Amino acid sequence: MQTLGQRLFHLRKSKKLSRDALGAKIGVSKTAIKNWEEDSNFPKHEFIDGLSKVFGCSIGYLVDGIPDGDNFKVVPMDKMRRVPVLNYVQAGEFCEYFDDAIADMFEVIIGDYPPHVHWVIIEGLSMTPDFNPGDLILVDPDTQPSPGDYVVAKKAGENAVTFKKWRPRGFDDEGVEYCELVPLNPDFPIIDSRHTPFTICGVAVERKHKLR
Repeated sequence: MQTLGQRLFHLRKSKKLSRDALGAKIGVSKTAIKNWEEDSNFPKHEFIDGLSKVFGCSIGYLVDGIPDGDNFKVVPMDKMRRVPVLNYVQAGEFCEYFDDAIADMFEVIIGDYPPHVHWVIIEGLSMTPDFNPGDLILVDPDTQPSPGDYVVAKKAGENAVTFKKWRPRGFDDEGVEYCELVPLNPDFPIIDSRHTPFTICGVAVERKHKLR
């Protein structure tokens, strides 16, 4: 999956611009350009707008890799925001506190999303072959799951989350409603809420595939 920094680097090289020259066009230092290209910092909205004008591409292409066919689609600035990218342990903390400060990485999303959406990095092999380690899923904690939805859940007594398909099962012999977390990989066990209580932390609403 190509990052904003990688896209910026290739665009700059295609225009045969030095970091100094590009920085001068939008009013920043060559160090700022270097940090953006290395993904150690993220440009502010006004600089993203300037970069899109220099390279003749859309804001959407710069920040989210929208394919070339849509390269000149206008993306309003108020539709863009950064959301945290979390590993399973961080997602477990976020499930309780909704605190962006726990994140080490952020990705830009474009569109009308609820306030607490966040990316979660897939870990482990329980959801292969459809989901692989390193894939990103965008999770909405404000959505209630429907049968067949993919969910992020936290088992009682554990700090980290897990990612599975949600399946309601109705009521047990005592009239208590229960459900299951179902892996796609048959080598992994189904998690039954009657035996292993869990909390649904959010529903997956989008995904990004790891390409390498």
